[in-house]
Amino acid sequence: MKWIPFYRNTFFNRLILSHTALAVVLLGLAGGYLYTQASQMMVNEIARDSQSRLVAAKDYVERTLLRKYEDNLQNKAVPTIFTRNNSNLNYLLDNGWEGNLDLILSLQQELDNFRKTSEGASNITLYFQKGNYVVNSDLFFENPENSTDFAFIGELPHTLPNRWMLRTLPDGKHAMTYVVKLPYGTVSSSPKGYLYVDVDLDYLKQAVAKIMISSFERFYIFDANGNLLLQTAGENTEEVGSLQQAIGSGKTATKISDSVRGTVVLSHLAGSKSEYGWTYAMVRPMNSFVLESKQLKNKIFAACCLVLLFGLAVSYLISKRFYLPMKKLIQHVRNLYQPGLNPGQANEYMIIGSALNFMGQKIESLESQARKNEMKNLVLGAGLGLEHVDGLQQECRYQVVHVELIEGDSEKLKMRYEQQGRTVPYEVVCLNSQEAAIIYYLDSRTEMDDGTVAAELDKIKDEVQGELRFGAGIGTSVVSQEEIPLSYRAAHQAYRYRFMYGPEAIILHSKISAFDPKPPLISLGTFQNTLKAGNVEGTNQFIDEFAATLMERNIQLESVELALLQLVSALYETIIDLELQQVVSPSNLFDELKKDTLAETIASIRSLSERIGVHVRDSVKHKQAEVIFKLKAYIDEHLHEELSLNVLSEVASLAPAYISTLFGEVMNESFTEYVTRIRLEKAARLLQEDNKLSVTEIASLVGYRTLQYFHFKFKERFGITPVQYRQTKQKMSATD
Repeated sequence: MKWIPFYRNTFFNRLILSHTALAVVLLGLAGGYLYTQASQMMVNEIARDSQSRLVAAKDYVERTLLRKYEDNLQNKAVPTIFTRNNSNLNYLLDNGWEGNLDLILSLQQELDNFRKTSEGASNITLYFQKGNYVVNSDLFFENPENSTDFAFIGELPHTLPNRWMLRTLPDGKHAMTYVVKLPYGTVSSSPKGYLYVDVDLDYLKQAVAKIMISSFERFYIFDANGNLLLQTAGENTEEVGSLQQAIGSGKTATKISDSVRGTVVLSHLAGSKSEYGWTYAMVRPMNSFVLESKQLKNKIFAACCLVLLFGLAVSYLISKRFYLPMKKLIQHVRNLYQPGLNPGQANEYMIIGSALNFMGQKIESLESQARKNEMKNLVLGAGLGLEHVDGLQQECRYQVVHVELIEGDSEKLKMRYEQQGRTVPYEVVCLNSQEAAIIYYLDSRTEMDDGTVAAELDKIKDEVQGELRFGAGIGTSVVSQEEIPLSYRAAHQAYRYRFMYGPEAIILHSKISAFDPKPPLISLGTFQNTLKAGNVEGTNQFIDEFAATLMERNIQLESVELALLQLVSALYETIIDLELQQVVSPSNLFDELKKDTLAETIASIRSLSERIGVHVRDSVKHKQAEVIFKLKAYIDEHLHEELSLNVLSEVASLAPAYISTLFGEVMNESFTEYVTRIRLEKAARLLQEDNKLSVTEIASLVGYRTLQYFHFKFKERFGITPVQYRQTKQKMSATD
């Protein structure tokens, strides 16, 4: 055969063949194992990414999407929308509808406004036990049986409040419903009524679908009993069954083969991680992702082919060049890392040592970054699965401070904080460029109050003055690492009181926790009356007293915001009552007036109130002048008739006493003085200009019925009688 001469049956060739066969077997075993591991890595990678996505989806659904309706219902619908009409609501809860239709109509309008301002809300309904009637955002039902929701209303006593539930509405649509007992916050098994809101399920699906990255992904939500609540794609009974089976098995990720989409990964988030006990699940096709594990599989296959060729070459040269493996290794190191060595002086061992040193530095950098992330997750509550955090002191109490930078960044704060010795051990955690957390380690054997930590913060403030500006909230003292996020949340909550004390304040949670939760009683009627009267000074005095009350009584922030909302609502009502919508637009009035601090908010409310007061005052003066000028013209034309305040009252349709007051304010003389002066001045003009008219005729023309009284008033004003006045003027004319 012709190929025999090409192949020589020598030991060298046999050695090459044996090495080649061994390389093929080893590469097959290693490549198959790595390829299998890469496949599993792909599943794990998708599962980890899905878990992260599911946590984000859960937070979006429960803390953003549904929490919006809960907050609106609890913080707006009950304590805000009904703030002014709260007495009406309580009254209706204790009384029937008879004789209270005007209150029901007002309540219905408030419900309709709430529905319109809550996107996705299809209806909001109130049921009153007293009187057994129903009010929703559209209709009032004297008898609940006439309501299309009668069946659901009958189940309300057996329905858990403050929970979302899936139900089918009478029109066939599906909705998520949230029910609260009335009065709000009651724990009684026999409430006086119920309030519930329906959110359209299609709207929720569309909102959730927006957070999906790919159209190939399918997202599901199951309730605590395993029933399907929501899905972002069309119905797929087989897929739902597979998900329910995977959830029941307890595995967070399962790979299955789908006849349509190939291999898919089913992932779910356990119901224990949901506030409602819901299970979140996601289906993702493996072939729709370009993942690092998929790239690794391709690299493994290519690497196996390359290594096989390399093995053939090594097998051929192994007996000739012992140095070839070392040369290949060095070339490989050069391809991965370029050491900063002189090529003329560096040898292979120096290159390898430099590469190992570089990798060691890289590992240290990664470990440092990992610890930073570990501390950040611990503070934020995302690392509670760890038994302990490396470097964190044990057997002590912890107190966390939330720091917010106004000028400068958190890394510079950490650097400056660590430059000086501190009396209390600490750990500075940079959360982002403008926020940081400081964990203080307190001796559990001694009692240290919050003042110690506050003193430390005041000290660093003095040290960094001119470089950094910040404010801080001091949380509660806790005894375990698991409670550190609780202390941080308390610190974050305390710093919210910067609205009252300023952005650079240091605020203790122990101080604000003792604040009064009840809002102050405010006489808003006085405020509205002073505005409507144009009394700017009275309005400013009321606002000063209002601000002093909020600052001096140590009231909780929520109550302060509620009091501000009540004041703005009264301002809103005054604008509407005075029909000043063209001067001041009342839409989004509270958002426009609400500023970063209480002082700034009070200043914005004061500025708007002064504008309204000045406008009202100027408008009133203008209207008063128009009325008096109209009456003045009437008086001038009817001097020969009887004139009195009663006559002018009929002309201007105003009270006589009010006309008398306006005369004094506009004309600077009384009504009687003005009429007397005008009559006598006209009489003097007629005496001088018309010699044909007698004194008696002139007295009649200017409204005097008695000649003697005319003589008396004329002489009282001019010092001479009418006849003497005429003679004097005639002599003066003749002389001229």
